[in-house]
Formats: sequence, structure tokens, C-alpha cells
Amino acid sequence: MHRPTKLYTLTLALFLAAAGSGCAVFKKCSAENCATDAKITADEEALLAEHREFGPPAAVHVQTLNGVVYLTGTVDTEFEVRHLEALVRRVTDVKDVVNNLNARGNGR
Repeated sequence: MHRPTKLYTLTLALFLAAAGSGCAVFKKCSAENCATDAKITADEEALLAEHREFGPPAAVHVQTLNGVVYLTGTVDTEFEVRHLEALVRRVTDVKDVVNNLNARGNGR
């Protein structure tokens, strides 16, 4: 009876250790970049609100870390994936873009 409990405990401990190690490698913005990152994110979100062709603003998530913009979410086409990345790159102080957007369709 005690053997399954130990197995569950060990499994839970391994899971928590793996999840915790993923959190440990994620960096926070440096002190001098936090204000800039917040402004970049706000500018990106305003840009998304202006461009309704990408769907509702909540369809694309924007996160900025030390000037690098991370895009996640889903848009309609591969063209929109590339077009949105190009728009994001034009925002002031953006150093790079990591585009993790997915397209629902095959393109236009």
C-alpha cells in the first residue's frame, strides 16, 4: 500500500524539479531596460489594436525582454505572420523579434 504512495511522491517531486528549472533560466529585464520594455510592449499592443486584420488584439500575445519582442498566438495566414513581424520590427527600440505566431490557413 505504501509503494504506490512513494511512486506518486517521487513522480511529483521530479515534475516539480523539472518545472522549477525552467523558471530558473527565464531572465528578468535588466534595471535599465524595464521601462523601455514596457513602452515597447505598449506600442506593440497599440499597433495590434490599429491593425484589426490580424484579428482581435487578444489573438496575438506580445512580450518584450531587453528589447527583444516575443510574438505568440494565431493569425489567419502565413502572409499575416510575416507582415506582423515586419510591422513589429519598425517600433522604436526593438532589437529583435522572436516570431512564434501560427497561421490557420495556407496564405492569400
